[in-house]
Parts: sequence; C-alpha cells; structure tokens
Amino acid sequence: MKIISYNICQSSQEKLEKVIASKADIYILPELANSSRLIFPNNYQAQWMGDNDRKGLGVVWKSELNSKLPKWFNPNHKFIIPLLFGEMLVVAAWPTKTESNKGKSYPRILMEALEEYAPFLKQQPTIISGDLNCFMGQQEATKRFSIETICNFLNSLGFVSAYHQTTRETIGKESVATYYHNFNKNRPFFLDYTFLNFPYKSYYLGEWNEEISDHVPQYLEF
Repeated sequence: MKIISYNICQSSQEKLEKVIASKADIYILPELANSSRLIFPNNYQAQWMGDNDRKGLGVVWKSELNSKLPKWFNPNHKFIIPLLFGEMLVVAAWPTKTESNKGKSYPRILMEALEEYAPFLKQQPTIISGDLNCFMGQQEATKRFSIETICNFLNSLGFVSAYHQTTRETIGKESVATYYHNFNKNRPFFLDYTFLNFPYKSYYLGEWNEEISDHVPQYLEF
C-alpha cells in the first residue's frame, strides 16, 4: 500500500489531477478545496473538513478501500481527521487556527487532539501524517506544546517518525526542508511528518515542485 501526504497549497483541479496521477492508495491533502469544487476520478472517494471551501483538510482514497470515521472522532478537532481502513487507522493532520482556537499555538492545537485520541491511537496499526505547522524554534512553542513535546509524546505511545528513523537524523537537525516559506528557497522549514507504530517498507520525501506547492510530498509504502 502507498500513501502520499502533500500540502498542495490552495488546490485546483489541475493540481489534484497531477497528484492523483501517481495512483497511490491514500492521499492526505492539506489545503484541498471542498469536494464540491473538484471532480475526483470515479474510483476514488474523499473526506473533507474545513471552514473555507477553497482550503481545508482532505483525505482521498481508492474506493476499493472501506473507510469510516470512528465513533470517537471529535468535530472540534476538524483539522485532525482519523479514518479507519479496516484494522488500520490513518490520522490526517493539519493543525489550523480558526475563530474558536485562534489564541492557541499550532503545537497546542495538535497536541490537544493527540492527547484526547491517545487511547485509540495505540489500539491498532496507526499512521499520523500531514503538515503539522510545527518546527524547532517556533516562536509560540512552550515547554508544554512544541514539536519536541509532540515527538516525545508519540514516542511514548510507540510511534516513530518515519523520516528520522529512515535517515537517522535528529529532530531539529534535518538535512532537508519540507516547506519553503512564500516559495523562497532561503526560508526553509521542516514541517511535514509521518509517524507510525508498525514496520514500513519505505519512506522518502519527493522533490519540490513550485508549480504545485511550497511543500514537498511525503511517500510511504508498507
């Protein structure tokens, strides 16, 4: 099975078609437009949540995969979407500030959802992936909420970061970037992560394609 996780930067029909041409089984797509604005191939289904029809969090998957929102999903965490695919749980993550949580930092928004869902995350094979909007040295980070505390918390639940396990690099000392602020090569950040609690076949970051996004895609196979 192949999963692609890719913030496609205010998606369009053209961008969606370019991404889905890779024929992965599941796509985690921050900044995807509402499905009412897009046309998906007949053999794909989508789950979308957000406040802005032009930019929300989407998950797209092949129709042959049975999927459902778990009963424990809390709509207050609409930008952290858990989906069950049989015995596997996929959690799409794009912590986003809204009117109801604009006073919170991105690490706090994500951590609050993870803490609430923690009892369920470790019950089955689970993947947590997306644009986390969190990075080392973040101005809003605190001792309680930061990318370090998020990684440590997930490690305590038995999760590893696929990038860091594959490369043997440490958090905050990555040799590459996953995001270029305002498409500026001189403003690189590492924002995109995939965590999982079971063995995988391969994980790698794709090339930066400025025609699609200011992020790079993540590729996971297992």
